[in-house]
Formats: sequence, C-alpha cells, structure tokens
Amino acid sequence: MLSYNDLPAHLKQCFAYCAIYPKDYPFCKDQVIHLWIANGLVQQSRSGNQYFLELRSRSLFKMVPASSERDVEKFLMHDLVNDLAQIASSKLCIRLEENEGSHMLEQSRHMSYSMGQGGDFEKLKPLSKSEQLRTLLPVSIYNSSISKRVLHNILPRLTSLTALSLSGYAIVELPNHLFINLKLLRFLDISRTEIKRLPDSICVLYNLETLLLSSCDYLEDLPLQMEKLINLHHLDISNTSLLKKPLQLSKLKSIHVLVGAKYLPGGSDGSLSILELQNVVDRKEAVKANTKAKNHVEKLYLEWSESSADNSQTERDILDELCPHTNIKEIKITGYRGTKFPNWLADNSFLNLVKLSLVNCKDCDSLPALLCF
Repeated sequence: MLSYNDLPAHLKQCFAYCAIYPKDYPFCKDQVIHLWIANGLVQQSRSGNQYFLELRSRSLFKMVPASSERDVEKFLMHDLVNDLAQIASSKLCIRLEENEGSHMLEQSRHMSYSMGQGGDFEKLKPLSKSEQLRTLLPVSIYNSSISKRVLHNILPRLTSLTALSLSGYAIVELPNHLFINLKLLRFLDISRTEIKRLPDSICVLYNLETLLLSSCDYLEDLPLQMEKLINLHHLDISNTSLLKKPLQLSKLKSIHVLVGAKYLPGGSDGSLSILELQNVVDRKEAVKANTKAKNHVEKLYLEWSESSADNSQTERDILDELCPHTNIKEIKITGYRGTKFPNWLADNSFLNLVKLSLVNCKDCDSLPALLCF
C-alpha cells in the first residue's frame, strides 16, 4: 500500500486503469501501454514504457515465468494488488462479470469481459447502458464466436469508445458500417481473427493511432483509402502471409512503428521504427522505403528477429538501402546478421548524429569507422 501511496498522480491513474484485468490474468506490456495512450494517460510509447517499469519496480506488476525463449513477456497483478487497483479506479474500470447493476455500467468507462462460446450477445446486451464506455476488452478464451447482433447492433452504439479489441474471435467478416460512428477510436485490435479484409468504414477513423492485425492468417487486402488514417502511428501486420502487397502503406505518412516489415512504410515524421526486417526478401522493397529522402526523421530504429546468417548478403543489401537522411540524430540497429556494415554508417556527412546503437549484431567482424563522425 505504501508503494502505491508514494506514486505520483499520473502513475496512480495508469495503475488504476489495470483494474480492468481479472485477477492473475497475464497481460502484455505493449497492450497496456497502447491502451494508456488511447485513453490519454500517456502521450507516447517511450514514456509509457517508463511508467510501466516504475510500476513494476514497486512490485505492482509481476512477470510471468516464460515457458520458452520465444514467449512474449507477460505480467500480472496478484489478488491484493488487483483489489487495490479496483479501489483506486473508483469503479471506472471494471470486469463485466463483476458488475453490481445498471448503475455501475452507467458510470464505468473501461471494461473487460470473458469471451464465451455463445456469441456473447446476451452478455454484452447490457452495454446499451454504457454510453460513456471508452475501453472494451475481451479476455481469456480465444477462437470463440461473436454474434452478428453484437457487431451490427451493440458495438456501433458505443460511440465514446477510444479502445476496442476483437482479438481472438473467429471473425470472418466485419459489417461495413461498424466503424462509421466510432470516430473516437484510437486503438483497434483485430489480431488473431479469421478476417479476410477490413471494411472500408475503417478509413473514417481519423483518430486511430494503433491498429493491430497480427496473425490474421486469412487477411488478403487492406482498404484502398488507408491514407485517410492520418494519425496512425503503430501498425502490426506480422504473420499475415496472405496479405497482398499493400501499396496503401506508402501513403501512411504518420507511421512511427511498423511490425511485420514484409512491406516498408513510405513516410514518417520524428521517429521511424521498422521491425521484423527478416520478412523483407530483397533490396527492391528497401529501395521503396526511400529513407534517405525523409528529412524529418531524426530517429531510425531497424530490427531483425529470428534471422539467419544464411541471409547475410541479403541483409547487408537491405541495410545498405535503408540509409537515412543526413539530418538523422539517432540510429539503432538490432539483430542484424550481416557480416559487414554498409559504408553509409561511416559517412562523415551525418553531422547531426549523436547516438548509434548496434545490438545483437553477432556476425559482424568489424565496426564502422565511427571516428569519421
């Protein structure tokens, strides 16, 4: 309790938000941070990560032991800590199964619920009393069905939503009108669904900042007018093997983080992170990223994962084409498995470069001539 009482106000808010998670429920750090951002508790991922680490250092979050090296890090709140979060949230953050009547539904702002096997219509029907609901998050069971009545009649009425997850549902198709009245959405998670294409109405979500489409095994296309998502900063298209080359990505000028870099983004301001570069098969895709022309990008983060030294020359070719503009101030390269760094890393034209990080580049036998800077 003392640990909580000592927290500054902004951290108390972030901690209280986590009352939406059930007791001893494992959650991912990234999800929490994106939900904080969507609800205005945190401005950007970097500060969100700092907040999370501070809460963890006070033993409010505990790491779940991983069963394998490839497992994503997960955390939980034990019973007493979870009870504390509920008290701190003043019933604004609840689990649907634990609500105490319509008055609680009316005052709640953030809600989770356990996914069922019956389509969840009867369970979610009471949400008609939750006109101010900002977060709706299913937890627990995956690959369960969701009633068409939920998609057509319940969700479109929750016009105050800023964060919505449909992750894990066996959804093949979303109604085209679903997002028309959900224009406040800033976070949308459709990962691990069976959807083949997104409805065009997603393009009216001008406030959308985070879109998660990972492990949508049947996803084939993105809407033609994706460039209307003018505030989209974080896009995850990892493990979407059927996704056709989306030319629309080159028009997304606000992308800061792209996960699943089978396709490279066309533009960004401030900082640009390109993750899972092992999915880029040749230098032609890297050329299209045109990073050298992006004079507004000051921080560039490039990351390979699960890479193999067999692709050494390919990876060097790709990295060679990802040369940033000379305005760059910070570069971080992680997991690169080439044996040589490209010549541009030692180019003395990078007069503004103040930080270069090379992480887990195991196969490189020499460093770039950094003294040239």
